[in-house]
Amino acid sequence: MSSTCLTYPLISLLLFASLLVQTPTASAQEPDEYQIKAAMTYNMLRFMDWPDDNLPGQAAQMTICVAGKGPLGSAMGSLQGKTVKNRIITIQQLSSPPNTSGCEVLILSDLEQASRAGLLEKTRTAPILTVADSKGFARSGGVVGFVLQQGKIRFEINQAAAQRHRLRISAQLLKLAQIVTESP
Repeated sequence: MSSTCLTYPLISLLLFASLLVQTPTASAQEPDEYQIKAAMTYNMLRFMDWPDDNLPGQAAQMTICVAGKGPLGSAMGSLQGKTVKNRIITIQQLSSPPNTSGCEVLILSDLEQASRAGLLEKTRTAPILTVADSKGFARSGGVVGFVLQQGKIRFEINQAAAQRHRLRISAQLLKLAQIVTESP
């Protein structure tokens, strides 16, 4: 498949999402900020690859784990049962203390900074995509951080963190992201 064919669906979703965030809500049927972030996460998964040694025994499903009880984690429930890369998405709410074994995506939803930092350290080199919408998340070692800029939802990617997690991110997705470096 050509890279152009892969780029259009992502660009379309991101443009659609940015328009919705700028437009005042006219009805309860329109997605809110967190539903848009969940949809963007789903679309991003199509443009990422995990190490081959991570797949045995889990090839039929992709597990998205949610740490915390915030709105971003709640919105991820809409992805339950959807398919990405021929794998069915399952959503798992982590208990406390969180066990990230089997997680391929870790959503950190409204966690205190100490808890967030602890989970980032615990999963530092595991093949897990870490995602949050807290300020400075990607700069503090997370892979994908959602940010609001001028009323639009954008996302930051920390390439060093992705490499540490052994994740491959397509060039098409990187072109759409704001690339950040980690703060010491």
